[in-house]
Amino acid sequence: MSSPVSHAQVLRFVWRYVREHLPMLGVMTVFIVLSTAGGLAQPFFYKEAIDTIVNGHAGNAATAARASMFVTLGIVVITLSLILDQLAHLALARVETHVMAKIWSDVFAKAQRLSMSFHVNAFAGATSRKIGRGVDSVEGVLDRIWMNFLPAIALIIGLMIVLFAYAPVIGIAMTIGILLYATMAIALNMVTAWSYTWADAQDTLVSASMVDAISANALVKSFAAEPREDLRHSTVVGEWQRRQWIAWAFSTGVQLLQFLFLLALELVVLLLAVRLWSQGRFTVGGFIVVTYYVMQLWGRLQEIGRNTREYLKAIAHCEEMVEIAQKPLSVIDRPGARPLTVTAGAVAFDRVRFQYERQSVPVFADLSIAIKPGEKIALVGHSGGGKSTFVKLLLRLYDVTSGSITIDDVDIAEVTQESLRSSIALVPQDPILFHRTIAENIAYGKPDASMEEIERAAKLAHAHEFVSVLPLGYQTLVGERGVKLSGGERQRVAIARAILADKPILVLDEATSSLDSLSEDYIQDALVHLMEGRTTIVIAHRLSTIKRADRILVIEHGQIIEEGSHRELLEKDSGVYRQLYELQAGGFIGDEDDEDSSSFVRLGRISEDREDSDDVEDSEEPDDAIVEG
Repeated sequence: MSSPVSHAQVLRFVWRYVREHLPMLGVMTVFIVLSTAGGLAQPFFYKEAIDTIVNGHAGNAATAARASMFVTLGIVVITLSLILDQLAHLALARVETHVMAKIWSDVFAKAQRLSMSFHVNAFAGATSRKIGRGVDSVEGVLDRIWMNFLPAIALIIGLMIVLFAYAPVIGIAMTIGILLYATMAIALNMVTAWSYTWADAQDTLVSASMVDAISANALVKSFAAEPREDLRHSTVVGEWQRRQWIAWAFSTGVQLLQFLFLLALELVVLLLAVRLWSQGRFTVGGFIVVTYYVMQLWGRLQEIGRNTREYLKAIAHCEEMVEIAQKPLSVIDRPGARPLTVTAGAVAFDRVRFQYERQSVPVFADLSIAIKPGEKIALVGHSGGGKSTFVKLLLRLYDVTSGSITIDDVDIAEVTQESLRSSIALVPQDPILFHRTIAENIAYGKPDASMEEIERAAKLAHAHEFVSVLPLGYQTLVGERGVKLSGGERQRVAIARAILADKPILVLDEATSSLDSLSEDYIQDALVHLMEGRTTIVIAHRLSTIKRADRILVIEHGQIIEEGSHRELLEKDSGVYRQLYELQAGGFIGDEDDEDSSSFVRLGRISEDREDSDDVEDSEEPDDAIVEG
């Protein structure tokens, strides 16, 4: 499996962050060059010491002193070289921490702003894994370039210069060997990199599979499905094992070939050195210098081969992260977009046409709705009629295909997304809570709220009753997605959040769907106060929640087919609203839901008979996939 992101794109992406630290990298490069020069100079001090000993006499104080001096100088030089090398590592570490932190922040910010389609169709765990693995691998890319390849290149160049000056034949032999080795290593390691990309794709699926099952652990337990999930995950892990084994086996084979080549090169060079010594062209010390250089070069070439594999592996790990970073935003602020200031709260859809990417039929073909300032309207209809899409377009989670949506006669496409969504409070059907305290969740729409304001909002939403009896009260952590709270408790926290946010436009998406009758009675009272003076849009299937609406709009197949007050719509003998009302046995709190069992048969028949183009929408974009404003 190949990634749509190329090697060059990964390097360009990383370079955008690295180039901000060029002065520090320049200092680091100087340290590396000086450290390499010290490493190249050291064996010549030992050469002089050895030649002095070979040509001198035992017991001669001057010979011993001269040999000791050169040995000491060699140690001093290599000590300075090691210090410079560590300073270079510290300089690079400072650059890497800044680069990795900035990339992590930027890619997270980009993922936050990607389209709803991306988040609906991607596993949250897989996205997190791609970003985390990519950021970690940036360190590997920079380490290999600056701490492995750059010193190795500097050393090889220095060795070649010295060897060509000191022993041209050996220099030529080593140059040919290096070129052949580099060609072989690059070709083989490119294939190795492909195998790691192939394995990474399955690694991402393993993370996604694990998070998917763990996040739905309550459902798994309720169906006693642990063995089934174990088997499913084991199948995914089994494929990961197969791919990793193939990648590692191929990498091991490549490494063995490189070792054998280097051993052959070492044999050729050392035989040449022996021949030159036998011809009197080398002293014993000179032979040791050549041997030392060959060992150094052998080690560096071996490191280049190994680090090339690690470098390409790190590049492969970065590809999925870079792909996220380079995804185009489907909804962007236009040049010159200004903040939205809501003065009255009038909302209008003017001849709106909208179609999801993978749909052949538009959700809305020509939708026009005018909502007066402070008006309370309700959207009802069968599932898939376009109600949630209406809210998504109002929040500008998608751009309309044609037509316009205005707030106080200002096109929402001309204002900043932040200001638009900051003007709308949303209470969704499935409340989304962070694994933070109850106080933080309530104050999410107003982060600077005081505890008095938080408690007041909680009391209005009837959340204070259950929060106040918790051991930690408002400082209680709610768990991932609020799993420590019941559905009704989560809903009350979401309503308290909307009350505290105090936005001019309010959207209630089945805001009482998770409440029992008594709680709903409390919440209905709170919502009456919440809706006062605000333009309110209510999406509801339970008609008890909308009987006080100023106007009710019945949406079917993306069109408004009925419009009027609760009483007016009930007077239509064959109206859809009246059918829905009768199916819910009146729709009022306390009414018996099973009053007319035949009505449920009629509901099934109605659902089967309708051909709803928005069914595709529900499969692609679930109704609850709405970001809270």
